[in-house]
Amino acid sequence: MEGWHYPRADLAEHYLSLLALGISSNFAIIAPRRKGKTLFVLQDLAPQAQKKKYIPVYASLWQNINAPHEGLITALEEAIAALDKKAVFSRLLKTKIKKATVSNELLGKMAVEFADNPCRPSSSDLAYLEKLLSSLEKKAGKKTILLLIDEIQHLSTSKHFDTLTHTLRTMLDKRQGRVKGIFTGSSRHYMNLLFNEPRSPFYHFVESVPFPDMDKPFIEFLKDKLARDHQITASHQSLNRAFLSFDKSPYWMMKLVAHMVTFKATVDAAQKYVLELMEAAEGFEAIARKMKPIDRVVFLALSEGVNPFSKELMDKIDRETNVKGVQSNIQRAIQRLSDANLISQIHKGVYNIEKPGMRRYLERLQ
Repeated sequence: MEGWHYPRADLAEHYLSLLALGISSNFAIIAPRRKGKTLFVLQDLAPQAQKKKYIPVYASLWQNINAPHEGLITALEEAIAALDKKAVFSRLLKTKIKKATVSNELLGKMAVEFADNPCRPSSSDLAYLEKLLSSLEKKAGKKTILLLIDEIQHLSTSKHFDTLTHTLRTMLDKRQGRVKGIFTGSSRHYMNLLFNEPRSPFYHFVESVPFPDMDKPFIEFLKDKLARDHQITASHQSLNRAFLSFDKSPYWMMKLVAHMVTFKATVDAAQKYVLELMEAAEGFEAIARKMKPIDRVVFLALSEGVNPFSKELMDKIDRETNVKGVQSNIQRAIQRLSDANLISQIHKGVYNIEKPGMRRYLERLQ
């Protein structure tokens, strides 16, 4: 929706100040899907970086989910073309914002998080990537290139992408200080494999930084804009209640606002509509069908912060499923949930829920 972007200039400034400190040339922003990372990078971070004499280059590794190297190649080619034509980079960014918005509207697309036919890049593809970055570096002159790579965790989802991962690490290693990177990822599990596993080329190469949820000022921004531009009165309390029901997703919150504006609906009616839309778009029904009964029990327990190996949960598994509530069965359930990117475990005993809204759907089935 035009004019509804909530700016986060302070957060963009914070990330860029971390790069300027020189502690690391590469940072990773990690948050679940639909938390607003992509539009933040394109609409807040990239323009701010331009003002600080960076050349921002945005690439999504989901542009072609089976061949992520194509997204990098396209991004570098576009950046070089823009410099050759002395084009204003803001035009290129606006085009990418429009593409990202359209992609977000293709709700069914978001179910595709893993390659179904992963393609290993050829040696010529990787050589071409190196050539493109060298060419861009030369054209950049005294300016620093800032690679903004979206969904970088995709590199750790298939062995077919290992050579690309090695090549990207080498490309950045050779150019520390002249080329910097800010990466986004929507899976803490696969980001952990990429950045914290000793065998990964990116091991201890990237610093992870938090991407805070939107809070009270965002709700106030929506409330004021609804009243000022559309003469719709909505209380902060009702809007915030809806926001919490969407697990603080700004994407789904904007769906609520759009429904209110289009149909002059109340917050409650729009919330009901969006929860149904969210359920269908996220494929909760298909996910639930694939889950074993023990997986559902364990997922709900983790959502509530319950120790999955507690006696109470083991007894519940005994009562409600056809398998024994023993540690080995629970561990296998946790692994299945992790492999499906429904949960992640970065620290021992600490679990994160990676599929917002899934808990609510499973609770409704009970």
